[in-house]
Amino acid sequence: MKKLLNLDKNDRWDLEGIEFAIKERVGKPEHFIGRIREIEFLYKWADNIRNEVSRSIAFLGRRKIGKSLILERLYNIIYSEKKGLIPFYYEFLEGRRSGKEFYEDFISRFYLQVIGYYTKDIRLNRLAVDRRTTVNFTLLLRQLKTLDIPHKAEIMRDLDACTQMVERDESPYEYVIAATATPRGFATTPGVEEKIVQMIDEFQYLNMYIDAGLEDKPCKAYMATAEMKVAPLIITGSLMGVVSEELMRWLPHRFDEFIVPGMDAQEAINMTMNYGKIYGHSITSEIASYIIHITNNVPGRIIDILSPKFGKPLITNVVDADNALKYEAETGTIKHDWDEYLILAMKAVNDINMRRMTWFLCRHEGEWFYPMDLKRKMSLDIDDQKLREELGILYKYDIVEKNQGRYGGVFDRTLKKVLMTNYRDILELPDEDFDEYFRNDSLLDYLKERIKQLEMSLEEADILRNKLKKLQGDHNNLKGHYYERVILLGLIKSIINKNAGLTEGISATDFSYKLSSFLESGNEIDIVLEGGDVVIMAECKNYAPEYIQKITKKMVEEFVEKSRRLAKERFQHKKLRLAYFSKNGFEDKLKPVFENYGIFFGSNHLETCFGF
Repeated sequence: MKKLLNLDKNDRWDLEGIEFAIKERVGKPEHFIGRIREIEFLYKWADNIRNEVSRSIAFLGRRKIGKSLILERLYNIIYSEKKGLIPFYYEFLEGRRSGKEFYEDFISRFYLQVIGYYTKDIRLNRLAVDRRTTVNFTLLLRQLKTLDIPHKAEIMRDLDACTQMVERDESPYEYVIAATATPRGFATTPGVEEKIVQMIDEFQYLNMYIDAGLEDKPCKAYMATAEMKVAPLIITGSLMGVVSEELMRWLPHRFDEFIVPGMDAQEAINMTMNYGKIYGHSITSEIASYIIHITNNVPGRIIDILSPKFGKPLITNVVDADNALKYEAETGTIKHDWDEYLILAMKAVNDINMRRMTWFLCRHEGEWFYPMDLKRKMSLDIDDQKLREELGILYKYDIVEKNQGRYGGVFDRTLKKVLMTNYRDILELPDEDFDEYFRNDSLLDYLKERIKQLEMSLEEADILRNKLKKLQGDHNNLKGHYYERVILLGLIKSIINKNAGLTEGISATDFSYKLSSFLESGNEIDIVLEGGDVVIMAECKNYAPEYIQKITKKMVEEFVEKSRRLAKERFQHKKLRLAYFSKNGFEDKLKPVFENYGIFFGSNHLETCFGF
């Protein structure tokens, strides 16, 4: 795992050892930046399948958050390791298909990937995930006849049975059940030791577009399959509310749900800078920070903003970034993507109250309202149950957010921009409200967040200053303790090397040391190192260069006094050697003081003191 999950300082992946069995939609593999936390989590989940302890999971997130990219990179890592896990990727698409058509397509693509795993022929894996290509049982059986792979007889037997089932006229839902059961069926075949990692992309389209006859919720076919530990699933869904509701109603307790977060801020900045350079923009880290703000750290939206189009400006400042977003929201990819996404929701959002609620919550982004609070603040004339149903529909189609029973505005600025720019007539927005709301909207949001970080009351500032002072003190103490250990290691190394000077005559087999020795008076000495007939006492200062003047003659003399006192109390029969260290050196005027008291002194350059 460590070998294949390495990033450099700019969050770029170390690609050595990764075989790209399927082509990643990111393009060149080196363009995939970051997402290490998410892939580490999924890798550990997949690795636990070998021990049959992983549960099926739902990996949910809105469009362009990077779900499919993460799955594709995970697929290639698992394939490359050859650790007894066979990755299987299947993407549900928009468009109506019969249960029988789905049956042949799903099983054929599954077995193509199994064969690709055994033969190490990535052409088969790429064929299996290429939706432009039609695959079927006849093609698969012809391919198998010439190959010598493990479990060939079992696979051919299953495909023969599948061919016979296609020729019959079963109920559409029976085909769905049989298809979804195939991966777990193969994994439980006697003699098959490999486990299956099922990666099912865009799960919401299973119920929407697969015709299962009388059964209008074909996702139920996964009721038993999802619990099988030899072939658990990771499913993704762009319509988070839809998928979450379907899992709750039709597949209860079968999936653990996780929301795919936006990119880590630093990863997003590095990705923005990388693509900015590729596309010819002049982007500083400050501009990159603004771009990830207006895109909510969503990687696909960052690419949409940066991708060049005729009439779209190159980005050199935040105004250009705003204009790029305006272009995308009005006529670009962002508009077309969200149009496709919103069409389902807009069929449901068809009365004045729902439009008003959408507008109200968007205007009050960042605030949360219980249904009754919303009814009171908006003076809604609506039945309580009807209100909850309508809010539920808005949430189901990701038009509003929900948090512990309260509802809030959309937290995706690109969706909000498209929604309000292109659906103002549906939402019945007055022109003056529209202009007021969207005049420099993104920049104002950004500046408001910055202002919130700066605007604090005097009382809050005092509290923070005190906390900062304490934390700074703790931090300085930690730095001091670390420096003491650096010096101690230098002393030990000097003893081992039998160097002259401070450690001369101390045997490597006969010494002990203590950090932070206290006298009866309460005074402290940083390092006490005791040899056969010698004891070394050292003071260590980790002051910044601008503060070395704080080391004074009086401070040195106090060190000498407390060291002699400790030597008299505990080391009467040993020769005392004194040392004073400062990481960033001393003022020249202190050197005669050290020489007068016979003190070894040095800085971070330990060789000047220890002789190594």
